[in-house]
Amino acid sequence: MQENIERISRPLELAASFMSAMSRVASSVALVTTIDENGQPHGLAATTFLSVSMNPASALICVNRSASASPVIKDSGVFCVVPLQSIHEEISARFIRPDNRDKRFVHSRWRTGPAGLPFIDDASAVFCSVAREVEHGTHTVIIGNVHSVIVPEVQDSLVYMGGRYVRLDAGDVEN
Repeated sequence: MQENIERISRPLELAASFMSAMSRVASSVALVTTIDENGQPHGLAATTFLSVSMNPASALICVNRSASASPVIKDSGVFCVVPLQSIHEEISARFIRPDNRDKRFVHSRWRTGPAGLPFIDDASAVFCSVAREVEHGTHTVIIGNVHSVIVPEVQDSLVYMGGRYVRLDAGDVEN
């Protein structure tokens, strides 16, 4: 076992191999939104959003510290996670590229929720306050206490795998 672990030891090799391995893991696509002290919206696309606990209701996100929204989330202490459906692929694409920052919230589907946090009216929304932050490598793991949730009817989920979006139809999943 140790021999296999030591086989890939150079940082660049390890990063490339790890990236390749992780591209084979399907991840849900969500937007993380927040607001600054002037009430201006900020956000990013994320593929790391998980429930932590049901009591207290809490969730975590992983945010690259170089993301423009990272310091705003830390300063405001609040964020909203918006898991996306395939109909939101265009909106997601705006959040991926930094040069689209000024176009991220230009869409008629945006609404304002608790604490002034933006969410998309036909998507689920989980409103959180920051409870804990753990910095590791290039990212900050942010655990938030959930204060409010909006759950509309979901048709499908937008998933990212293999460097592209894929659709997971809700009808394919049994309850």
